[in-house]
Amino acid sequence: MPYRLDITQGEWPAEEFRKGVEGILAESMVLTLATAGPERGPHANLAFFAYDEDLVLYYVSERSTRHSRHLAEEARAAATVFLPPPVFGEQLRGVQLTGSACEAWGRQAEAALAAYQGRYPSFAQDPEVREQFLTGAGAAALYRFQVEELTAVDEPHFGRRNYLRATVLR
Repeated sequence: MPYRLDITQGEWPAEEFRKGVEGILAESMVLTLATAGPERGPHANLAFFAYDEDLVLYYVSERSTRHSRHLAEEARAAATVFLPPPVFGEQLRGVQLTGSACEAWGRQAEAALAAYQGRYPSFAQDPEVREQFLTGAGAAALYRFQVEELTAVDEPHFGRRNYLRATVLR
């Protein structure tokens, strides 16, 4: 069953809010992922992403990166996805996400690969590369970010500075 949003801040029909969030995700290809760890504290990185009907985001990263090492220690993360405004300070559109993130294994890796190839059809078309992602044999891995809470601003749809917050129910 697809996810539902339980709105905890703001007044908006949940299904319309959901469509607004998914619209922002569909229009952007890059997220900013924030992690933290004992080594030099917080860290942010950019990653191309895909997502599925259950509001799980997927991205590819090498296990040796700082953010991947952070997630191996603690599977908590935050992310933002936003669209450039047409002019400074107007028509803001973006989503702030919090949840758990980790390397995808087994069926999760298959779901990650399917979502990623759905968005980026040329990704991992070589059978050997595909197998490396599915078995975890390469330096790079598929990661999944399961959104637990989100805050969205979509001024053209929700109104100026109307920040809506929700918990994701699955």
